[in-house]
Amino acid sequence: MYGFGVPKNPTLRDIAKQAQVLLGTVSNVLNRPAEVSAETRLKVRNAIDILDFMPDSTMKSKNTDSIVIGVIVPLSNDPFYEELTQGIEDAVAQEGLCVLVGYSREDAAIELQLLTSMIDAGFKGVIISPVGPRNQVFDKFIDKNVRVGYIAQSDEQPEQCSVSIDQVRGGYIGIAYLHSLGHKKIVWASGPSGHSQSYQRFVGVTQAAREFGVELSTVVAASLDFISGENLAPAIIAAGPLPDAIFAANDTLAMGIINFFRSAGIDVPGEVSVLGYDNTSYAESGLIPLSTVSQTPYQLGATMGAQMVAELTAGIEHVYQHVIFQPQIVERSSTAVRQ
Repeated sequence: MYGFGVPKNPTLRDIAKQAQVLLGTVSNVLNRPAEVSAETRLKVRNAIDILDFMPDSTMKSKNTDSIVIGVIVPLSNDPFYEELTQGIEDAVAQEGLCVLVGYSREDAAIELQLLTSMIDAGFKGVIISPVGPRNQVFDKFIDKNVRVGYIAQSDEQPEQCSVSIDQVRGGYIGIAYLHSLGHKKIVWASGPSGHSQSYQRFVGVTQAAREFGVELSTVVAASLDFISGENLAPAIIAAGPLPDAIFAANDTLAMGIINFFRSAGIDVPGEVSVLGYDNTSYAESGLIPLSTVSQTPYQLGATMGAQMVAELTAGIEHVYQHVIFQPQIVERSSTAVRQ
């Protein structure tokens, strides 16, 4: 059903009018998003959702004989997404399929461009770890019988196959674990503002902090990488007495914090415990093996890849599968009982 004043078959001109930008700007967002500012990309992206728009070129030349599965993830050079992609690759390779990866750089406009390009190129299916909450554009690809799978950022169950991790639970058990070690003053080292997974984890973090009477403070990293962890550590030190523990939004952030602490002569876990999130292979091999909340990225990817294969081979009688993984604590050397 279309609301009053909303065109039934919106054009690029309608998108431009809704977003209050030039027609050429809309074209650039769809085809050359890097040439447009992040603020303008977001305005156009919101207009696309409001008007229920899909590029006309989509599905003009779908190649049903393709052996390529597209994978769209937010970040490159990230251990979590590297392992997740490897799981997908190994699962689909068993059926003679291969994977091509695109990186959205945590930008919804780039994500849409990649999805549209992969479908236009005749990819057999696409697996996405979305930048933010699901939106109407993805649903329209499903309506056109394009196989799309989701690495969901919460326990949502979209109208196609998905795997997800209970992120709220992950945040909760992280604080509960640190509290069980006697830590009462904890810093939550969050991912950047707007990062959906960090927000979901923070919900669980705050729930547990209230329940266990933990003194919780938050610092926000510019990105979820090693360098951001190193850059965040001085601010934690400068804030005053060290906390009992730091719970980082992912493993690489935690390892960056540990690295800076070591260079500053701060003993981990003697003076402060550090807990990560993800359980990537890097976590176990650090100079101080990292305790972490495990969400088994390889297994997530392998499960999603197997679901995509099942959907492609089953046909119209396929029943969508929604697999929700429960996170667990993996205890290593970076955390210890508070003395």
